[in-house]
Amino acid sequence: MGRLRWLLLTLILGLVGCATSPPEPDVSVVQERQGRFSVQSKQAMGQTEAVQGSFVWRRMVTGWQLDLNSPLGATLARLTVTDAGATLQQPDEPLRRAQSAQTLLADVLGAAVPVDALEDWVDGRVQANVPVTNIERDELGRIASFNQSGWRVRFTRYDASGPGRIDVTGRQQGRDIDLRLVLEQSA
Repeated sequence: MGRLRWLLLTLILGLVGCATSPPEPDVSVVQERQGRFSVQSKQAMGQTEAVQGSFVWRRMVTGWQLDLNSPLGATLARLTVTDAGATLQQPDEPLRRAQSAQTLLADVLGAAVPVDALEDWVDGRVQANVPVTNIERDELGRIASFNQSGWRVRFTRYDASGPGRIDVTGRQQGRDIDLRLVLEQSA
């Protein structure tokens, strides 16, 4: 019985230690969207890795910011992008910097991910100045899917703010990558 209490106490303290308070409101926030994300990576030999959680994406006067949280609400990372470059904050890690979000995450993850396009995709647009092929539109003329920079992107469940779901698939360094963002509906 004593061992069970010790194990339970350790678990509770561990969860409390992972909990973080929500970010302070920023007066420079112009738009905010939040929801859930999942990323699945499958290697050629069949090994699959998956991560999921929630996110908050903010368009700010000076750029944009993305907070990724674990399923229990602990902050996993904060990516901030401005004209001066990109920074990545992670708990108990030094601040990382690069000239772009894509460069920064390629350095951290070891694979290029299309994070620089996120600001456009959240609004249901293609990334400017990057070649796009196979654009398909829905019955209302909104972008439904396209190929860009080696990624297949699908927008569905539109609301007044943009797509409610974004599915991105591609292949990077021998891995099939599947990213899903489900955004909360705007009020």
